[in-house]
Amino acid sequence: MAFIVLSNSGKTSDCINPLLPIMKLSHVILVLIASVLPATAVEIGDTYEAVIAEKGAPATKLEAGGTQVLNYPDQRIKLKSGKVVEVNSKLPDVTTEPSVPAPVIVGGTWTTQYQAALAQAQETNSRVFLFFTGSDWCGWCVRLDREVLSTSEFKTYAKENLILVKLDFPRGVPQTASLKTQNNQLAQKYQVGGFPTVIILDSKGKQIGRTGYQKGGPGAFIDTLKKF
Repeated sequence: MAFIVLSNSGKTSDCINPLLPIMKLSHVILVLIASVLPATAVEIGDTYEAVIAEKGAPATKLEAGGTQVLNYPDQRIKLKSGKVVEVNSKLPDVTTEPSVPAPVIVGGTWTTQYQAALAQAQETNSRVFLFFTGSDWCGWCVRLDREVLSTSEFKTYAKENLILVKLDFPRGVPQTASLKTQNNQLAQKYQVGGFPTVIILDSKGKQIGRTGYQKGGPGAFIDTLKKF
């Protein structure tokens, strides 16, 4: 819309629409809103395959049991049994520090990162399995690993139910200073006086069980874990 006014000379001339600044501001606001809203539409009930087809591979992926958490720059998507159950939009963090991806822990595989395991357990509502061991000198630790922890039966159970954390105290294997400090602090925290020791934590990090080597193979060991 153009407005006609009289100039000092008496002639008509076009002047700028006084609403133009407001119109420009509205456009800027719409652009800003669009920039923080998800660019893609993922809905509750969508399958994992549909999410990947829509958004591509996630920046990080947490997985334990039947629960998956997919982290994208703009969204955090939670799935159970392959279906979306929760979609949260994320605003970009204001920071001058470069972002460091969180460790990705796949259910049924071992990590040495205690804090990352606790975070994932809370995200996926899983239990944490702390294995205190002396991998290169403790005979009972070696037997527990060989007879139970390395079996397909235990691995299948762990993949669906546990976040596995190995806290090793070797005599001939080099470790970083930070890993040694972490393991020593955890041994004190959970009052570990011998090896092997297994501590079970709930999804909130509370200790709910304690065991060690026992006869009977993976079946008997899993039965013990189920009682906690």
